Amino acid sequence: CTDVSRQWTALRNIIMAKPRYAAVELGGMSIRLAIAEGTVDNIVERTVLVTETPEVTIPKIIAWLREQQPFVSLGIASFGPIDPRKGSPTYGYITTTPKVTWRNFNLLAALDVFDVPIGFDTDVNAPAVFEFNHAIENNDSTMTSCAYITVGTGVGIGLVVNGQPVHGLLHPEGGHMPYPKRSDDTFDGMADWNIPQGIEANTCALALQERAGLDSPDGLKDLSDDHPVWTHAAHFLAGACINLILIASPERIVIGGGVMNRTCLFPMIRAEVQRVLNGYLKVDSIVTDKIDSYIVPAVYENDAGIIGALALAKSTIEHTEPERLPVPLREPRMVPYVTGAFLGVLATLAFQKFGPKL
Repeated sequence: CTDVSRQWTALRNIIMAKPRYAAVELGGMSIRLAIAEGTVDNIVERTVLVTETPEVTIPKIIAWLREQQPFVSLGIASFGPIDPRKGSPTYGYITTTPKVTWRNFNLLAALDVFDVPIGFDTDVNAPAVFEFNHAIENNDSTMTSCAYITVGTGVGIGLVVNGQPVHGLLHPEGGHMPYPKRSDDTFDGMADWNIPQGIEANTCALALQERAGLDSPDGLKDLSDDHPVWTHAAHFLAGACINLILIASPERIVIGGGVMNRTCLFPMIRAEVQRVLNGYLKVDSIVTDKIDSYIVPAVYENDAGIIGALALAKSTIEHTEPERLPVPLREPRMVPYVTGAFLGVLATLAFQKFGPKL
């Protein structure tokens, strides 16, 4: 009766104001799914799937999430470009992604099968909002802005300004901003990228793999900290930070993603930011050692993306119109009836399984 027990625990938690949030973090190589109870960092169930075609992947996502029901909301944080503009005819789509099989795919519609509110944003805006809210709640109640950079199979940048994620025309795609390479850099960027001079085409895991002459990005973990590939990575990532500082002036820059497990990159990036800005901005967070708390790793490191998606789910249920809420949350008077119905099902299943032995 493990499944029955889990379902009853889930329903009980909803009734006791300990809701379950569901999340999907859709990445280029893998998809992370999770359930959190009560708080977004209390992950009680999780799994990882390989990113295949939508026809193969979507049924696997739905099947896993169905096994975890009930939950009160779903947060979807996806690689992009996506269309996050409500009211747009392509709202909820993955649009002009380099991943051809996912191009112009209506992701939101494909996963809208659970009758719960859904939050939808990029896989960098979602963690950017979480990092911002975490800072507000823990140590900087005056903060109004935050940038989040992820460096993995791709490079993405999310931006929060005045407490809200920036979408604008569509959403930021700062991972593709061009930046001049070092004079000793002979790598010309990933040839099949739309913008080979961009940050991603020179610094994502695939680009670093190619720079180092490796067969797989997995080999990056075996390189020494003084390998030249990290010097070039730090150069381009510092360029991303410099442009963010000069254009958006965020009060914190958070960098996460698998590549940033190479922690030696952080002091290299900070030093390059200070060198290039050359004292132009007389702000302690940049010109002094306070830069160590300005350009920082993600709070939950490798879990930044999935925690961000869970935070998106939580925010969505908190801002949902009452008529769109799941019944137990929408109409408290229904809780006894829902509970009674569930207990009836539970009793029936228990009798079917154990009745002959009683």
